[in-house]
Amino acid sequence: MKVETIKDPRQFKRRLRQKANMPVKYLSYELELEHAPTFPDRVYVESTNVCNLDCIMCPTGLHIDTRPKGYMEWDLYTSIIDEIAPWVEAVVLHSWGEPLLHKRIIEMIQYAHDRGVWVETSTNAMLLSEDVALKILDAGLDRIYLSMDGLTKETYEKVRVGGTFERVLGNIERFLELKHELGSPIEADIQIVRLSETDAEVDEFVKRWRDSHADLINIKELDTWGGQIDEVSSLAVEESTETPNADRKPCPNLWYHAHIHWDGVLVSCSRDYDAVTPLGNVKNGGVLKTWHGARMQMMRRWHAQGNFCAHQCIDCTEWAWWTPAPFTGGGTGGLATKVETEEHEHANGTTNGAANGMKQLPLLNGSANGSGSGCDSCGPDGDAA
Repeated sequence: MKVETIKDPRQFKRRLRQKANMPVKYLSYELELEHAPTFPDRVYVESTNVCNLDCIMCPTGLHIDTRPKGYMEWDLYTSIIDEIAPWVEAVVLHSWGEPLLHKRIIEMIQYAHDRGVWVETSTNAMLLSEDVALKILDAGLDRIYLSMDGLTKETYEKVRVGGTFERVLGNIERFLELKHELGSPIEADIQIVRLSETDAEVDEFVKRWRDSHADLINIKELDTWGGQIDEVSSLAVEESTETPNADRKPCPNLWYHAHIHWDGVLVSCSRDYDAVTPLGNVKNGGVLKTWHGARMQMMRRWHAQGNFCAHQCIDCTEWAWWTPAPFTGGGTGGLATKVETEEHEHANGTTNGAANGMKQLPLLNGSANGSGSGCDSCGPDGDAA
C-alpha cells in the first residue's frame, strides 16, 4: 500500500491540521451536531456521469438515472481543488461515469497532485491504452481501482455489458507492467464486485491476480444503492440475515464526506445518484459553505432525530458499513475484502496485510470484510467506473 512521505514543512503542517480534524469530526458525529468547525476528509468529485458500459449493477448502466449527462467544467474543478486542498486528505475523481471519458482527466489528476492532495480514481479500463496509462503514471495519481468483474469472458461481458474482455484484460496487464517497469509509486488495485454472476469465480479471480504487479485485490460486496433498485438488489449472492436498521444511527457520510456532481450539485452520498435531495451547489459560495449550509444541516438534523425520509435513506443499510473512530475515517462507498498480492507482500515484508496494520484476511472463501476506501457499483469509493 502506498505510503506518503512528507518533506515540505508546509505540507506537514497541513497534514497535522487534517489529522486534528478527525477527532473533532468524530465528536461532532457522536454528539449529532448539525454544524461544527470541521471539514470533509474526502471529497468525491464526479468528473462525468457519462459511461461507455451498461453494467448490470449500476443505475447508469441500467439507464434508470434521469439527471442530465455532462462533464465537469475546468474552472469549476480548479475552484473546488483550490478551496479544498488546504483541508481535505483525498479527492476521488469518479462517481457515476467513466473518468477516462473526460478529455481533461489527466490534467485534473495533475492539478490536484500539484496542490498536495491525495488523488484516486476508478476505471473500467476500456480506454486504458498504453498512451493513457503512461500519462496517468506520470500525472501523480496516488491510487487507481482497475475494475474487472469476472474471471472469464462469459461472466465479464454478462456483467459489464458493452465491455470487451480481451481488451480490458490486455489494458490492465499492460498498465501493471508499466507501473512495475517504471517503478511508479501508484497503488494499483484490481477489483471484482461479488454478486450472483461473479461469486463462483471470486476464489479463482484472487488466485489469478495474486501473482501480478497489482498491489491489492479488492473483493467488493454488492451495493444495493439504498435498496432503491430491484434489479440490483436481486443480484445479491444471498439475502442478508442482518438487520442493521433495527438499531439505526445517523449516516456518518453526512459528517465525513462531500459528494459533488459534475454540475456542482452537492448530495449526501453516492446513493443519491439522481440528486433527488440536492443540498446546494458549490458554484454558489464554494464547497465548505455549501457543506456547512442549511440543507446539509437539515439532513444531519433529520438523521439525528431518526427521520430517514430522504428517498436514498429510507431503506438504506449501507450506512452501517463502517463505524467512525476518533482518529480514522471510512466510507459507506464500499464494503470489501482486501487481499495483498505476492509482490506487494514481498515488497513490504507482510503476510496478507497483517504487518501493515491491516486486518488479516483469509485468502480464499473469506468472510471477514473491511471497509474499503470506497464507492461505487464498480469502483470502491465512488460509483460507476
